[in-house]
Amino acid sequence: MRTDTAIPSTHQNRLMHTLYGWYALTREQADLGPFATSKEASDALSCHIKAYKGLNKRTPGALKAVHLHDADQCSKTNCGLCVEARIFWHSLAVATP
Repeated sequence: MRTDTAIPSTHQNRLMHTLYGWYALTREQADLGPFATSKEASDALSCHIKAYKGLNKRTPGALKAVHLHDADQCSKTNCGLCVEARIFWHSLAVATP
């Protein structure tokens, strides 16, 4: 087994799978994706982290906190969480007669 194809454990909570593909969640204006595989999303996230390392201040404990996302108020131009929310709400609308 090749070890260089493993997805870093630190990426696990930043990768999101939707009906449209895999997204890598970022702190910047746009999330990365969609990608066909989680590996592609993880690779893109690794490149992104290298490019932005040291430019953004981290909030201690932010990744461990509960995060509520409001797709109507989101200012990102490409947001994986918004995609997931829209898919969810669409599925509710389709299921409701």
